[in-house]
Amino acid sequence: MRHAVVTAVATWLACQPAWGHTFPPVRTVVVQVESCAVTLLVGYRPQTGEPTDAILARASTAPKSQALDTLRDVLAAYAMAPLTVSIDGRTLVPTEVRAKIGIEPGGARPMVVVLVTYALQPGNALAIASKDPRSTRISWQDLGSGRVVISQAPAQGTWHAGVASFLLSLSTPTGGSACATYPSSFSGSSVR
Repeated sequence: MRHAVVTAVATWLACQPAWGHTFPPVRTVVVQVESCAVTLLVGYRPQTGEPTDAILARASTAPKSQALDTLRDVLAAYAMAPLTVSIDGRTLVPTEVRAKIGIEPGGARPMVVVLVTYALQPGNALAIASKDPRSTRISWQDLGSGRVVISQAPAQGTWHAGVASFLLSLSTPTGGSACATYPSSFSGSSVR
């Protein structure tokens, strides 16, 4: 699989489209609320042209043995850069980060899928903010955790595009506070 991705990226670099079509960046965010955690599944494809070229150029400066890992890390950083997750205005730090890269169908752009988990701290409002709302669309699910006040939430399983801040009202976990608590400086993240 790694060889196929390297070959696809190399082919893409060698065969830039001559027709001049450009496509904007695309960022899809699926928020999954659980009793003690919130997980974001972020899919990202950079804009065609110079932005994609810059990402691939950054990855090409790494030693060949690390090129795919560098590309994955750079794409993951771009995917997450405009996003902030907070509870009652306190920014959450990821407890785990995983990422996988690929090439979109047709080979026009590299893409990444990032799975980011945050400990769900006590609070009343979970906010997912984007500094780039034009390229971001958000959907969410409360998988039976009862943490989201459904009557005050936007529709589940629906894409909400162009929002700078996506807000979900939270309730206290059922059965008391059985969740582990993490200090605000907890940062056990690792990209894979």
